[in-house]
Amino acid sequence: MRMGWEEFEQMERQGLRERCEEQLRRALGMPLPGETEEQLDRIGAHDRRRAEQGLVAVMDAGGTISYKHVDDLGRLDMNSRTAAEGVVVDWLKERVESRKLGAEAPPIPRHLLD
Repeated sequence: MRMGWEEFEQMERQGLRERCEEQLRRALGMPLPGETEEQLDRIGAHDRRRAEQGLVAVMDAGGTISYKHVDDLGRLDMNSRTAAEGVVVDWLKERVESRKLGAEAPPIPRHLLD
């Protein structure tokens, strides 16, 4: 079943509220080998600030991630928004696997560092 525009918009606004409450920083947990607490705090703080500004990540056809205000999203942005979110979800999953294996941290997606 495909998600309709209204559901998508509601989900994005809920996601912004959660990001304002530092959801990403909590999900990151403790640093992995190759990471620092300060680095993870900075990623969480940047994400929270972008959320407070109403900004969500979108991915273009070339794989470049940028930010767009939630009010400026349209139906055509649904796939690019989902793709950008998938990058973060995949990275978080890689971090879980690295933690289980006691391995080095996976590379941080560039858009989270800016």
